[in-house]
Amino acid sequence: MLCFVESGVMTVSVLLNGEESTLEFIDPPDKNISIEELQLDAYVVVFSITDKASFDTATNITKYLRVELGTDRAILLVANKIDLVRKRKVSADDARLLATGYDCKYAETSAALNHHLDELLVGILSQIRLKLSIPVEPVYPIKSPTKEKKKHKGPFSIFAKLFQRKTKKVNYTCDNLFTL
Repeated sequence: MLCFVESGVMTVSVLLNGEESTLEFIDPPDKNISIEELQLDAYVVVFSITDKASFDTATNITKYLRVELGTDRAILLVANKIDLVRKRKVSADDARLLATGYDCKYAETSAALNHHLDELLVGILSQIRLKLSIPVEPVYPIKSPTKEKKKHKGPFSIFAKLFQRKTKKVNYTCDNLFTL
């Protein structure tokens, strides 16, 4: 992956399914040009999980893009600073709820640790291709093998079943960057 920065535009080369593409990131857009005038393929809205105000701003931007601007382009809501989990002020569920409500995709990263950034870039490109209907074979992340559940034997099996922790697992489609 190559990255270049020139006059406020960052360029990154991404390889997806054997095809190399170049992503250009504009941050922030030129104040003299309205966002409506730009011909963008996707929007990436980033907020800090440690700053509720940044999430509120991300909410307003997402609402503006989807409702007021009426864009049909891919919008990716990205939570940054996931390495600072003890300082977290914005829950992943709140962010997923926002993403689902405005038909966006959601990802969590840590720019400081370079955590999940490659997956995010590939996901952005995948979303652009899907939204623009550019034919591409679907890419699915490799899942790690699942652990088998331990079966309890003996007198403690009844207690193990009674006190087994059940967590409510919600399937968020906004987490999969490789589907619409």
